Amino acid sequence: MCCFYYKKRKTKGFTLTELVIVIGIIGLLMSILFPSFHRIREQARSAVCTGNLQQIGYAVLSYFGDYDGYFPPAYQSDSGTHWWGQKKSDGIDYRKGFAWPYLQTRLEEKGLYECPSQPYGSYHLQAKPAGAPDDPKWITSTYGYNGYYLSPPRTAWPNIDMRPWQKVTSVLHPAEVFVFADTLLDRDTTGSSPNVENNALLDPPYLYTSSGWRKNDFPTTCFRHLEKTGVLFADNHCRLMGLEDSKYTHPKSKIGSVGVTNAPHYVPDYKRWPVSPHGRR
Repeated sequence: MCCFYYKKRKTKGFTLTELVIVIGIIGLLMSILFPSFHRIREQARSAVCTGNLQQIGYAVLSYFGDYDGYFPPAYQSDSGTHWWGQKKSDGIDYRKGFAWPYLQTRLEEKGLYECPSQPYGSYHLQAKPAGAPDDPKWITSTYGYNGYYLSPPRTAWPNIDMRPWQKVTSVLHPAEVFVFADTLLDRDTTGSSPNVENNALLDPPYLYTSSGWRKNDFPTTCFRHLEKTGVLFADNHCRLMGLEDSKYTHPKSKIGSVGVTNAPHYVPDYKRWPVSPHGRR
């Protein structure tokens, strides 16, 4: 009869000190890697954003062909139509928008008119009636159109309807002039708590009034891509841009303007405008 004897192997587990050290190392690695993950994710979103802007640019090019080279209107007051659509009692009719015949895409969550870094639910809805509940039927766009310079007679802004409606051949320095960019509006006046809503107009850093140009306290350019904004230029190229020596007017919501004056990106000919809407220099 054979007898086999097995020697029991002792197993050693983690001590509490070792476990704490491992958890600390994992935490350290996560703190190092997390900013990189965030940056990579935001770079991917910014690539989608500029892709969206490029497609909108193709629609603008198509509009030129049908309307003698003119840029699309920002707003048509007699019909209540915006570049993105028409506001009705039951929601937004996107098929009425000036871009619709050339793009034919819906205003919707994760749609072409939505920057992926500013999704539905992260802002108040610009077109929603006061008191109405949030609903995707009120989605417009988180990209703003520079109608202030490109189509002054067809905007909702006062005092600028006497300025010329721009054609593709009349734009000064088209490689520098913004057509669309990432936008957002912060209505907070204290700087303590952002109160943001989407805004589909790209407002310049200075506004034209009866007494001349005054600083815009509520610009709409939003730098949501790692301190940069996606831009479509008048020559139809896209890229990301930073503040260019300017400062945020609303730091918490990352809203400001590219540069400190209207030229060259927003209103390149602003120095040629009359002293007031009713007088010439």
